[in-house]
Amino acid sequence: MFKRLQIYANEMYPVIPRLFISTLMVAVQYLAVLTFAEAPPIYQFHWEDLGIVYTVFAFLFLLRIADEFKDLENDRINYPERPLPSGRVYKRDLWFLGTLLFVTMVGINLVLPQPLGPFLLVIFYGFLMTVWFFQRDKIEPSLVLALVTHNPVQLILSFYVIHFVTYHYGLALWTWENVCVAIVLYIPALLWEISRKIKAPMDENQYVTYSQVWGFKGSLLAIVGIAAVGVLAAWILVYELSASVLLIVAYGVLLYFFYRYYQAPAGKNLKTIVPAYLVVHLSIFLILIAMLYF
Repeated sequence: MFKRLQIYANEMYPVIPRLFISTLMVAVQYLAVLTFAEAPPIYQFHWEDLGIVYTVFAFLFLLRIADEFKDLENDRINYPERPLPSGRVYKRDLWFLGTLLFVTMVGINLVLPQPLGPFLLVIFYGFLMTVWFFQRDKIEPSLVLALVTHNPVQLILSFYVIHFVTYHYGLALWTWENVCVAIVLYIPALLWEISRKIKAPMDENQYVTYSQVWGFKGSLLAIVGIAAVGVLAAWILVYELSASVLLIVAYGVLLYFFYRYYQAPAGKNLKTIVPAYLVVHLSIFLILIAMLYF
């Protein structure tokens, strides 16, 4: 079983990179909330902080596993080489892994010094996603409706992290700065969800993509516009730093690679370009926040 799960993790959810991304997400929100508080408190490391990182990591991992079961029939047609459809990983393997992740995540949150409400909200929304909000016949055929109902889970997850920080340090929760921070973290999830379902016209098949729904050019313009919102939200928070121009530079590089992709898309995809940009964007934002804080 463990060898099969290793195969699954390596191909579908690489642990080290995903732990890094989860840590980066939490660090950005954590430091941003402290920085823009009316009276910024001094950050003190607590082991509970690692519990928040693990919760983000485990919850996103659980969503990945849930998608394996939700999309199994489609994956057998469109992605037969993946671990579960190919038979290299069994359903019981993923049930075991999912149960382990869920139990440990719940156990950690039961001992964290925080109200359980935000965590329960995350779990409840995740459950609704797994059952298609009890409207599978309407949501599953519509890529856009699935996006509108499922993708906001990142906002719920951001609320969970921001709530923990504000509760832990006795800070205000509902501030415009915290809303901007949540948007900065939401945009990467939205970009990734859309970009991974964009294909060049000659590479399209029966698998429904955003490039089919909005057209190839339209889907690329949608990503460019969404990324611009993320840059704007981040820049509003750090505009007083001259180094904030780095956010614009990174966005400009993204536009350049998108243009090249648009000019010659055959056989290419955005699975490298977009994640690389997102990591760079969040890393730059974290550095800028740290400059303001320290």
